[in-house]
Amino acid sequence: MKEYDPTQNKMHLMEHLRELRKRLVISFALVTLGAVGCYCYAGDIFSILCAPFFQAFPNSPLIGTSPAEAWVLKLKVSVVAGAFLMSPALFYQLWLFISPGLYARERRLVLPFVVLSTALFLGGAIFCYISVIPLSFAFFRDEFVSIGVTPTIRIGDQISMTLTTVVGFGAVFELPLITYFLTRLGILDHTTLIRFFRHALVGIFFLAAVITPPDVFSQFLLAVPLTLLYTLSIGIAYLVTRRRSAHEHNLARTSPDDATPAQA
Repeated sequence: MKEYDPTQNKMHLMEHLRELRKRLVISFALVTLGAVGCYCYAGDIFSILCAPFFQAFPNSPLIGTSPAEAWVLKLKVSVVAGAFLMSPALFYQLWLFISPGLYARERRLVLPFVVLSTALFLGGAIFCYISVIPLSFAFFRDEFVSIGVTPTIRIGDQISMTLTTVVGFGAVFELPLITYFLTRLGILDHTTLIRFFRHALVGIFFLAAVITPPDVFSQFLLAVPLTLLYTLSIGIAYLVTRRRSAHEHNLARTSPDDATPAQA
């Protein structure tokens, strides 16, 4: 039986849009289900999210400034926690959306994809929570101390900062997987990544300087993992490019009349 070839099975734009809508609807339902479950434990989740703050500001209470703020924050925290809880299922929905563009042997990698993408996302979030958030709060505390002010921080500001940073780190750690699929689609290759390595390095350190407190240790704490991820992405792009070239070469040798041109 002839192997499934995505280059011979093109989907029309409307088919892509219908498939995207289907995956988004299912993902929304999954996040909603997870949020409902996490809402019952919103107090415990708040304690976890606030722990780095109270370690840095032991004598500074968190305050609310509107009657509905606590309820709105519980919903916000529950939705984000629900997305984390359902992240394997969400990544599976992403796989179902992109799998029609893969070869049969690649479509069998669904389990490694779900496991790896979830591990990278959660790993980036945990790394941020353990290392970056405490350092950031410690820096902000020292700034208050330097001007002799006792801070009283809004709970909404603290939670928003923590959630945004944690989710952002989780997303950044998906760089190797993003590179794989961009290379698989012919949009990117290892030579492009190598050519722009110096530019990427400048961008990484700039991002580290913006996100982290302005001290060298904190900046390196973010920049080093990002640089390693970028380097890993170069290796991934190289392997994918080699495999795609070898497969296209084999197709050209075995059935030259049916071979399709390489994607740009």
